[in-house]
Amino acid sequence: MKYTSTRTIQKTHDTTLTQNSDFPLHDLGEDFFAITTIEGGDEHFFNGVHRHDFYEVLWFTSVKKQEAHYIDFIKYPIADNQLFLLLPDQVHSMDRAGKTGFVFAMSRDFFERLIAADIFKLFYHSVNFSVVIPDTHDNLFQTLIKLIRQENESGKRPAILESYLRSWFLHCIELEKAVQRDDRPDSRMQVLIESVEVNFKDERKSSFYANELSLSAKRLNELTKETFGKTISQLINDRLILEAKREISCSEKPIKEISYELGFTEPSYFTRFFGKQTGFSPEDFRKKMEVLYN
Repeated sequence: MKYTSTRTIQKTHDTTLTQNSDFPLHDLGEDFFAITTIEGGDEHFFNGVHRHDFYEVLWFTSVKKQEAHYIDFIKYPIADNQLFLLLPDQVHSMDRAGKTGFVFAMSRDFFERLIAADIFKLFYHSVNFSVVIPDTHDNLFQTLIKLIRQENESGKRPAILESYLRSWFLHCIELEKAVQRDDRPDSRMQVLIESVEVNFKDERKSSFYANELSLSAKRLNELTKETFGKTISQLINDRLILEAKREISCSEKPIKEISYELGFTEPSYFTRFFGKQTGFSPEDFRKKMEVLYN
């Protein structure tokens, strides 16, 4: 990803393609941080579907009416002064026309040391973190982004960048806390989502996750319904479908191979499962993504 500074986000193997992959996987190479404007960056890294191996923040300072972008195949409308945090491996696409703002990327190690624990207390890994910056805070965020850009283009000293960025994120967190108020997520549900993220391919039974939380399966389902409006089985299915969509649309792997990698003993069972959850066969979904993103 080409930035306005002398640093760049490099193309994986100079081709932006992983093995057996149709879509770009952007990476930071040996770098830990990079920043540019949405309107001034290299068009290649904004248009079309792609993934990252790092954390990325998109801050849309100004957008035309009815603008949106896609994160993991879901359409998200964009408002002026709205920011989104994209997690590593999420599938993203947007047309940068009609949008201005900033985009910055942080390596996994840098971001997770910097602020991840504080942010992940506010939202689940399965939900996208997004904040709208009110006009009363615009000067503050503009000042911080100016300091971040200046340091990035001059000394790029990690300690100084870290202090500016942590301040920037802490203000985002405070804004989100003001919105959430007493509607704070149950910490047990955060543990659950993290466990599903690790185990969804191998563990499909609610009893496994209930045991991890020292709860009965019945109580766990009550909590997930209260928090997400879904049972634990539905949460696991959602994660399986998301991973299936990523693999089907972002690689040339045979459907049979994908089904085995996701823990299905029979490809035919995976095909029925995918069809029931999405309304498409895996092959038809792949064709749909090819038309949409090419």
